Amino acid sequence: MTRMTAERFFGGTDQRIENLHSTLQFVSRQNPTDHELIDWILENTPANTTATIERNISFLESIDLLDHTADGYQPTNKGEAFWRHDEPLVMYEGLATAVDGFREIARAIPNGHRTIEAIQDQLQQAYPDHVLPKGVVSRHLEWLEALNVVTNRDGTYSIPIEDGTFEVGETYSRWFIHDVLGGERYRGISRTNDQPLLFIFTGDAGHDHGYEDEFLEDDTFLYTGEGTEGDMTMDDGNEAIRTHKANDNKLHLFEDTDRPWIVTYLGEYEYVGHRTTELPDENGDLREAFRFQLAPVDGTDIELEVTPNSLSEQELFEKATQSAPTTTANAPTSTSSSTRSYPRSDIVRKFALRVADGVCQGCEEDAPFLNKKEEPFLEVHHLTRRSDGGPDDPANVIALCPNCHRRVHEGCDGDEFNRRLKAKVSARTEKYRYRNT
Repeated sequence: MTRMTAERFFGGTDQRIENLHSTLQFVSRQNPTDHELIDWILENTPANTTATIERNISFLESIDLLDHTADGYQPTNKGEAFWRHDEPLVMYEGLATAVDGFREIARAIPNGHRTIEAIQDQLQQAYPDHVLPKGVVSRHLEWLEALNVVTNRDGTYSIPIEDGTFEVGETYSRWFIHDVLGGERYRGISRTNDQPLLFIFTGDAGHDHGYEDEFLEDDTFLYTGEGTEGDMTMDDGNEAIRTHKANDNKLHLFEDTDRPWIVTYLGEYEYVGHRTTELPDENGDLREAFRFQLAPVDGTDIELEVTPNSLSEQELFEKATQSAPTTTANAPTSTSSSTRSYPRSDIVRKFALRVADGVCQGCEEDAPFLNKKEEPFLEVHHLTRRSDGGPDDPANVIALCPNCHRRVHEGCDGDEFNRRLKAKVSARTEKYRYRNT
């Protein structure tokens, strides 16, 4: 059963996420009874009345963050993902499904309804039987601001992704993406209705249906077409990929995470070809399947008149971030007699290793040994994906010793460690961009 009003959590817009994180962590570790949870919230948050706390606890249950069992409270899968991975966006789905109005706001703001009065009018039209004072609308907007999916500048509201702009390596709620931009929520290939956008999603779950997606060494991505049973046909989503450039649709690639409905943005890609191969369908029967070859729109080759080793750190950064035309699959790259084409990924890796200067950027210790070229051995880690690979960019790579690299992928604190590395790379990137201005 849905409700119209969203309960605030304790600490105001700025502190509610932090307090909610601490509360879910406490519940996960202590499995508290009603009284124990209420006492803890009274002691550790600005809450001051039992009645308000009980109402807020009930609200957290309604948006699928808490479960009340005979043994006490425990977080749901979403609640556990919230505090363990510091991913409050997992709660958007619960807010959107349990509280009327959230999805309407996500649609109203991109359509130009940017003041609280205009949003209030839109919600009133969507729910004519409800009384919708500004206080109700304000509570909705406060949650959306707390989740960093809506911004407010002097009473004018906007949504950063409303124009189809995403940040490589950032995580997004798939529910929110589709609420704002449209498209099919449950399909791997998702077309929007009103905007020239095509979303494709990859992840381990596709293996159950015979999908085999992978990055190749030249930075292109092989994406298995849609169709879970029998031979694939070139229509619907498959045709949408093949013709996206002719239809002026931008193709955005996302990867599923292990958090409910949270995806990582891998970048904008374009179709450069496809192949037909035999793959098993979801029943294990071999069938003809399409594997689309997609290239990052900023290209995979860079032409240089000198070797990458001759470039300074700043020059490597600039070359690695510059755009270059993508080439047709397997087509040779034309170069003049004075230039040579280098894979962009090589230059990105050289930049990461050059700036590290033989020191692991995780533990800040010297590389553990020298390689066969008698150079310090470090591995280049991509911050944008759980596994190595994906779009290459100086802002998405860092050089690590093997121990720190495994810590990111296998350690119990891997996600937190990766966030610290990401902050370090962000500061480094700003330094090189500043030098270039």
